[in-house]
Amino acid sequence: MPDNQPVTFEQPGHPVPRSPDAITAFASALREQPGQWALFGTHRNSACARQNAYQIRTARGPKDQVFAPAGSFETLSRTLFGEHRVYVRFVGATDV
Repeated sequence: MPDNQPVTFEQPGHPVPRSPDAITAFASALREQPGQWALFGTHRNSACARQNAYQIRTARGPKDQVFAPAGSFETLSRTLFGEHRVYVRFVGATDV
């Protein structure tokens, strides 16, 4: 870790359930807190994390429609100490 890297302390969260109802509730909670990043979940490798982030951001698939319209959620995939995470935040609907 670089010397100028800030340290963030956080309590481990509960795993994010992947049921349609849980994902809908997650998207709704983000809409109520625009601009706030939230951990969506962890993945077995960075490719899966990047793919999941892409699916949320583009909202193309039927199961991703809770994140529609495309571009209304920003995503980041990050690997922290070997854990592959996806973060999401609501930024508002984009003009298409």
